[in-house]
This record gives sequence, C-alpha cells and structure tokens, in this order.
Amino acid sequence: MTEASDLYRRIETECPAFQARVTARALTRYYNACFRPLGITAEQFSLLVGVGGSHEPTIAELAARAGVDATTLSRGVKSLEQRGLVRNDGGQGRAGKRLALTRAGRRLMAESTAVWERARVQLTAAAGEETSRVAGSVMSQLAVAAYVAASAISAADSADP
Repeated sequence: MTEASDLYRRIETECPAFQARVTARALTRYYNACFRPLGITAEQFSLLVGVGGSHEPTIAELAARAGVDATTLSRGVKSLEQRGLVRNDGGQGRAGKRLALTRAGRRLMAESTAVWERARVQLTAAAGEETSRVAGSVMSQLAVAAYVAASAISAADSADP
C-alpha cells in the first residue's frame, strides 16, 4: 500500500460526506426497488411528499427546504406534471408557480405512503430500532454542523479583500 492509498482508505472510513453519499445511494436503490411497482422513484416520492406536505409551495421553496438546486428540482417537477400528478397554478418562474397534487397525485400518494411505511418498517427491522433512531439524529446533527461550517467559510471568504 502506498501513502496515497492509505489516505484514500482513511477518507472512505472517516469522511462523513463520503459515507453519506454511499449510504444515500444504498437507500435510494432500496426505496427505488420498493416504489418500482408504482412506477415512481424515491426522488419522485420525495417531490410528491414536498408538494403534498406544504400548502401550494413554489419550486424555489421546495428546493430551499430540500437543499437542492431549483433547476434540478424543476426538471423533476416537470416530469410529475407531465404524468398528471402535480399541477402548477399562477405566477411565473420558479418563485411564482404554486404547486399542488392533482387527484391522480393524491391517489398515488395514498398507495406510495403505504409502500413507504412497509419499507421503513422493514429497514428499521433490518438495522435495529436503536440504530435507526440514532442514525436519524446523527444525520440531522451533521446537517446542522455542515451548515454552520459552510457559513463560517462564506463569512471568511467575504472578509477577504
């Protein structure tokens, strides 16, 4: 083993961002498999939850809550609109259009939330109740820590002449 490969191995085991990406991909594959019979992906389910869980949110509001780029999110929303699951009302652009679930979207959510609940229970059983609870708490804490650290970097960058 070289010094560089030792460093790379250390990154794999110690870097929260690396571990989060690996975990996110594994969880996405799992939920995609669960939602496949309904014809949706885990990403689409998350978008439908975001639209249905808010009172007519805009794409900009959904993107801010999810911590993703509005352009990326708008492509996903457009796909749901084309399938007749989401509609947008009024306004223009990402900050103006108000999104809502259609009747078909609400029906799909009724089915998909049941699938999600079964998948969540199965995953919790596989990981263990305590591990699942702690994982959620740790992920929330890491998100806050990353936000604080990024803010400090932004503040330092702004202070540089």
